[in-house]
Amino acid sequence: MLSTTDATVDGPAWALLQAYEAERAVWPAVPPVRHVPREVTCLADVLPHYQALLFDAFGVLNVGDRAIPGASQALAALRRDGVPFRIVSNAASVPKAALVARYRALGFALDAQDFVTSRDATAAALAQAPGHWRWAVVAPEGVDWSDLPLSQARRCDGALRDGDDAVLFLAAQGWNEHAQARLEASLRAQPRPVWVANPDLISPWEGGWVREPGGWCAGLTARTGAPVRRIGKPFGELFALALASLPQPWTPAQVLMLGDTLHTDVLGALAAGLHAALVTGAGASTGLDVGRAVQATGLAPHWVMPFIGRPPRP
Repeated sequence: MLSTTDATVDGPAWALLQAYEAERAVWPAVPPVRHVPREVTCLADVLPHYQALLFDAFGVLNVGDRAIPGASQALAALRRDGVPFRIVSNAASVPKAALVARYRALGFALDAQDFVTSRDATAAALAQAPGHWRWAVVAPEGVDWSDLPLSQARRCDGALRDGDDAVLFLAAQGWNEHAQARLEASLRAQPRPVWVANPDLISPWEGGWVREPGGWCAGLTARTGAPVRRIGKPFGELFALALASLPQPWTPAQVLMLGDTLHTDVLGALAAGLHAALVTGAGASTGLDVGRAVQATGLAPHWVMPFIGRPPRP
């Protein structure tokens, strides 16, 4: 049973939880909680209960450009023992090859097939979009979207043009309040669909948190009237892709999702029927009073652990 304390109620992790709760109406519904979260030391403590694993990336494997100690060793052990796993990430800003290169540079022996990302889910959704739509893509200058089915697209630096039919918020690097104000003014004048390829409000980096596309688009419909579609965790499209990519069709309860955020990783897993573990040592839930958070949100992971890797012996 998790204990509750007053120590971290006003900390940054609690503030983030409240920000996600303010957006709760847009997240998937979850079934009533029928389990009590259990605290464990690391992934090895719960591994015998599951046939396959899904991992978040930021906050579980790495924080910014720093690998979390023990994470690469934990994945290497799974590979050695033949335990199937996927990295299920809302990393939409870069193609798969660049993502693989980033994690190999951090010491992870991962290949393209190990990743299922919100960029994959976005590509699948774009393939079903009206072919005549002209897209305004929010992304840094020079970003590569050649792997996405965007036959008519331009980079958006803020204000929309009359010929823009829809907005794809692909990446938030370099985006700022001025650009956001121009975008929202255009949407108020002429509401158009906005697709958010990364629903995360923030991501953890060394030294602080960075606002992601989901953070910029929080409350956007209320402010502008523009319909917003969010693609990625916690929504079912990405979990369906991840489960379909596993080598066998296990039942959802045989699959464990491990992530650092209650409202994306845990909520999404519960909505998909999976089991969930909240990882609290280095990401968005660092310092969070998990017991109080579960009481406040009704989102209960099955397990709580500080890191996926086994802690070093003293």
